[in-house]
Parts: sequence; structure tokens; C-alpha cells
Amino acid sequence: MSDFAQTTTTSDAAQSSPRNENSHSGSAASVVSAPRIDPGTSQPAQIFGRMSPTECKRRLLHILPGLLPTILWFIPHKDPLSWDCRAWLALIIGGIGIATTVKYRRIARGNETSNPACILGYTVPVFLLLMAIPAHAQLGLATLAIISFGDGFATVGGLLLPGPRLPWNKQKSWAGFLCFLTFAVPWSAMVYWGESRPAVSFSMALFVGGTATLFAAICESIKSGIDDNIRVGAAAAAGIVTAHFAAAAWL
Repeated sequence: MSDFAQTTTTSDAAQSSPRNENSHSGSAASVVSAPRIDPGTSQPAQIFGRMSPTECKRRLLHILPGLLPTILWFIPHKDPLSWDCRAWLALIIGGIGIATTVKYRRIARGNETSNPACILGYTVPVFLLLMAIPAHAQLGLATLAIISFGDGFATVGGLLLPGPRLPWNKQKSWAGFLCFLTFAVPWSAMVYWGESRPAVSFSMALFVGGTATLFAAICESIKSGIDDNIRVGAAAAAGIVTAHFAAAAWL
């Protein structure tokens, strides 16, 4: 081997040696190992501040059903709702609930494997109002608007917006509480107003939706071992029915 080739080979070996994690030298201190990441303890990538991709999907699944009432605005239907219409609505609500149950692991938090209380608290109040009071479909649909937009955006606001905690519950923030009201009051009023037969003034719709939303937001913010969706769903349903018939009696 020529001196030039021998020199080149030696130089190449010297340059490549430090890059080889498995190489050994006479001194143990000269070996620098690359940092290792344990996939079991590493945190998921965060997007939108403190929201993980899983939490983003969970919020979307929670919020998007709140847009479903707009479909009925463009589909002629009787008032009260016919049995056919109620059957279709039951299939849609039940289908969303079943699909969420089956695919729940994709949106689960931590070590969750299922959360039937979360799903039932979301779907049952809406289903019962639509089936039991078909002459006032706006009650069930406005309840859906409060659960989806109110509880959904409350979590988004609480995660993304810094701010003081609620005095009655340090685990909740004013940002989340105000986001609940900011998004759910106008949307529940819009849904109530758009579905009401006969038509009502938007000020009445705002009163009914706002009253029910405020009650639901307060129930969502209190300390309780009961799932948020159950509290919000029950409070929204009770609030919307009470406010509706109270407003009808005053007019």
C-alpha cells in the first residue's frame, strides 16, 4: 500500500471513529453516548399551546355536533316533529354515541379506556328532549348547542388562555368559564331562534339560551365527582325547558 493511500485510510478512520456509538477506545471517558429517550415516559408533542393532538381531536369531536341543528334549517319538516324525523334524529344521535364509544381510545386521556358517562351525558338529554317534546324541537337542539359549544370551548379556553382561577374551584379558570358563555350563549340563541315554530324574537331566544347557558356554565365549574358532560347536559336541559316556559308565560 502506498504512503498516500495509507495516510488517507488512517485519516478516514480517525474521522469516522467518533461518529460510531459502538466504537471503543482505550479510555472510557472518550466515549460519548447519545441521549436516549424512553418512549414510555416522553410527553406527546404539544400544539396550540398546551393542547396535544389527541386533545385537539377530542375537542373537535365535542364541538362539531353542535353544528348539526343547522341542517334542519334547510330540510322541510313538520312541527311537531314527525315520527320519521324523530327516528332519523335518534339514529344520528345514537350513531355518534356508538361510534365515539367504539373509537374512544383515539381520544382517550391518560390511561382511559372508555368513558360511558361522558357519552351518555352528551347524548341522553338531547335525545330525551327531542323525543318527549317534539312540538318544541328547539329545546333539544339548543341543549345540544350548549353542551357542544359551551363545554367544548370552556376546555379550549382553560388550556390556552392564562388567567386567574375561579374562587370556588381552583381547578377551573375564569378564561374557561367566560369561553363557555361567549360561545354557547349566541349559538344556543341562534339555534333556538332558527328552529322555533311559530317564530320568536331574537331577544327572547337570547334570554332563553343565555339563561340556560349561564346555569350550565355554573354547574360545569363547580367541584364534583360527577362527569362534566352529565352536569352540563342535565343543567342545560333543565335550564332551557325552564327558561322557555317561563318566557312563554310572561309574553
